[in-house]
Amino acid sequence: MRNPFTEDQPRPVRYSLWFLLFLFGHMLLNHLDRTASELARSADPGLLDIFRAITEAGDSKWTLVPTGVLGLGLIAAGWFILAGRRAAAMTRWAGSAFMFVFASVALSGIAVNIVKVIVGRARPKLLEQAGFLGFDPMILNANFHSFPSGHTNTAVAFALAVSFIVPSWRGALLAAACLIGLSRIMVNAHFMTDVVGGGALAVVTTYCLRGWFTSRGWVFHRGSGGSYRLLWPGLVLPLAAGRTLRRLRETGAIQPPGRIRQA
Repeated sequence: MRNPFTEDQPRPVRYSLWFLLFLFGHMLLNHLDRTASELARSADPGLLDIFRAITEAGDSKWTLVPTGVLGLGLIAAGWFILAGRRAAAMTRWAGSAFMFVFASVALSGIAVNIVKVIVGRARPKLLEQAGFLGFDPMILNANFHSFPSGHTNTAVAFALAVSFIVPSWRGALLAAACLIGLSRIMVNAHFMTDVVGGGALAVVTTYCLRGWFTSRGWVFHRGSGGSYRLLWPGLVLPLAAGRTLRRLRETGAIQPPGRIRQA
């Protein structure tokens, strides 16, 4: 049997089949959105309280402020305060790494806010209150800024940006981002597709920003096989930090956890 989507099929046939798939996908996702929203509204109040606490972690203020302040402070220290060439280079790299995380969250957030206004999708509470599940494009009313989810976008952008720098943290960070995305559904702030859309947009912006940073010689470089790698200060910094901690422990300046210093 011939594949109905191949180029040897007449265009009307191929276009009609793709259109039917699009309509089927739209109906399926619309049903899933409604079902997930109804399940969230019927959840146990105690469980909802937990998700309300979790969803707060997706607010961009918790990532933008510390990464921006630390990034600018370390870059300034590397250029104007530290005298040692090696220490200054590592400090500037650390500042640039923080600024990469800051820029990833900020750029993704700007993209989300633009899409929210253009799309104008009604939030789940309007479905609950008035049975309305639709769109009102180009509107500044926050009740119509459901797609995509900003909190999920922030969580995924932060998780990806940090995992590019510390790959061993990727699994835990992405799991936390998924939990924040789930919390947006549970607190009735977004539909399931809003959450997926927010995460997908974060993936696009963060990967593109990594390429832009790399092209300017900041934080990353391209290896011989085309893979992204940290610049040398990013490889040396953890080793230097480990040696410093060991030295402080040997001198007694830092006590191991649970150990009580004798008077």
